[in-house]
Amino acid sequence: MKKLNDFIKISLCVLFLSVSTTHIYSQVTALKVIPEVQQFDSKDGTYTLPNTILIKVNTTQNDSLMSIATQLKEELQSMFQVKASISATSSHTATSSNEILLTYSNTSLQNKEAYNLDLDSNAGITISGASKQGVFWATRTLLQLSENHHKTIPSGVITDHPDYPNRGFMLDVGRKFFTIDYLRAYVKILSYYKMNEFHVHLNDNAFSSHYNNDWSKTYAAFRLESDTYPGLAAEDGHYTKDEFRDLQRLGMQYGVNVIPEIDIPAHSLAFTRYNPELMASAPYADDHLAILEDDKLPIIYDFFDKLFDEYIKGDNPVFIGPDVHIGTDEYIKEGKGRDVDNAQAKRFREFTNHYLNYIADSGKTPRLWGGLEWLKDDPLTDVKPVGNAVMNAWSKDWVNAEKMLDDGFDIISTPDTWLYIVPAAGYYRDFLDISWLYSNYRPEKVNTAVTLPDFQKGLLGATFAVWNDVSGNGISQMDVHYRTIPALKVLGTKNWKVAPIKTFEDYQTLANLSSDGPNLNMSGRYTEAELNAMTSKVGGKAIRFKGKKALNLGGTNFGYNYDVSFDLNLSTNNRANAILFQSAYGKITLNTEGTGKLGFSRDGYTYTFNFSPEHKNWQTIRLVADYKGVMLFVNGKEIEHLTAYKKTEGLPNGFNYQQTLMFPLEQVGDAKNGFSGSIKNLKLKHLSTEEANDILLKVQD
Repeated sequence: MKKLNDFIKISLCVLFLSVSTTHIYSQVTALKVIPEVQQFDSKDGTYTLPNTILIKVNTTQNDSLMSIATQLKEELQSMFQVKASISATSSHTATSSNEILLTYSNTSLQNKEAYNLDLDSNAGITISGASKQGVFWATRTLLQLSENHHKTIPSGVITDHPDYPNRGFMLDVGRKFFTIDYLRAYVKILSYYKMNEFHVHLNDNAFSSHYNNDWSKTYAAFRLESDTYPGLAAEDGHYTKDEFRDLQRLGMQYGVNVIPEIDIPAHSLAFTRYNPELMASAPYADDHLAILEDDKLPIIYDFFDKLFDEYIKGDNPVFIGPDVHIGTDEYIKEGKGRDVDNAQAKRFREFTNHYLNYIADSGKTPRLWGGLEWLKDDPLTDVKPVGNAVMNAWSKDWVNAEKMLDDGFDIISTPDTWLYIVPAAGYYRDFLDISWLYSNYRPEKVNTAVTLPDFQKGLLGATFAVWNDVSGNGISQMDVHYRTIPALKVLGTKNWKVAPIKTFEDYQTLANLSSDGPNLNMSGRYTEAELNAMTSKVGGKAIRFKGKKALNLGGTNFGYNYDVSFDLNLSTNNRANAILFQSAYGKITLNTEGTGKLGFSRDGYTYTFNFSPEHKNWQTIRLVADYKGVMLFVNGKEIEHLTAYKKTEGLPNGFNYQQTLMFPLEQVGDAKNGFSGSIKNLKLKHLSTEEANDILLKVQD
């Protein structure tokens, strides 16, 4: 009888746990938000965002939440056309359905980024955070829920916090320039998905192998204005000091730490070209500083001490955030791989110590790439992690994560095997494996050989990286975004909640639905209503353009995959590069480069189709594109498919040259150099990957 009773008890316990787990699963998965929240206790009914909202701010603590309230007010108005106002209060809870209350938690929340978000159909919304940052993250959750649930959200209480404190993204702007507007947009995108670090790699150089192994012709750039060294900043694109200060301030507003990196003593061709006295002698490449040469070492230290001083010190510093990255990776002999001698290792470790101390003494936390594992001397020169130094653990060959933790470094998991994107390079990854990452990755997987214990002390989180190694390969900013945004969403999830409950299929459905962020559409996704609004402006009635006319379409760019067509009747007097469609990103042009041909340009690249439109005759132009290329049809006939090809002429060469276009949808024509002729019947269609392949691949067959 006892055995029967025990069996019944165990069975009931299992049943209770099963029901409880299913209940928790159904509650959490009911919320359409990325990253997934830690806990959601549902209530009956739904909360519907009202048309008029009063945002109340508890002002009983000195650290005011008014700035967050102001930002939330503006976002609610612009995203949902909600009329919002703000008032102060001493209350800790909202009391009516049209109120949102922001307050600090009056209970113990151990994680400084933690928050509670109470959505009640009768009492409104109460947001309480462990800190200002926690309150801000709650507003990102609220905006996403309102957007993804179309303003009607399941009622309940969200209890949320991140599993890891550092959740980042690194962008190599040294080998490919990204506009300051692009970087500012990325601060907001990262913030929307609760990623709190934006690592900006400010200098680097291309591979000399793409320049006939001639270092004097190899591309290199440093992207930040310098008064100490006039002319150091790249002429083809750099940021002013004010632009970079403002980028960091924007980051602070959005909870994102912008981390500048000056990469030395390798990857330094921009510096050695500016001052050849800094350049190493053989067997080291021209992009290495001459740290082994005693007569040059004082020159090197003087040069970079002054450069760091320019940005860190003074009454109006340029690097206003808490962290500065000093690079320090891959200092190797040219053609020798990792053949390291004692003198090289000793000097490299001394150099690393110098700048760890220099940055720490300047009041910043130094960061560095793991590069010490292969650069050892005997006896070993100790490299001390001063100032809470943080190391990116990126390769099992270059960094021993366990040893670095033992030595006192904090580390950020940045495994090249899983978290490196090198667009269209043919090595590392073109796109991250988001399915594998969602199901298997956690920051403790620092490389393929080492998995640290769960929540290892000193492991701060993970960063994924975009390296633009192949300079000049035709990749555009938007091509990089197309690769980055799915990675950002999945790693935002895995850094915040390492073991999400949603299935990958459910997650992917939500990720495809979720926007780039408040008032952002870099991905170029539109609803049918939005597409119809644009096409209605260029309908069945011909619109005449005479070279100095612009029609605003109201879009930005049409993202991959797309199918665009329009009817065109041209005059004979179109000037060179007459603009047919344009956006801040790119242009579609007639008489491109004076050739008479249809073409397009973006990011400093110009492409032409082998097609010259007829004059005084209606033609139907159709462009179908994916991230690999764009195909032109005229009057239903395939004309040309511009896609990647092996570049063998000119410099650089030796790689696959990309020919891609996100269709510009801001304006038809231009007030200064627009096209002359008539246009009608604009049609815009999103394609699935399968639909795009059907057109692009089958037509070629």
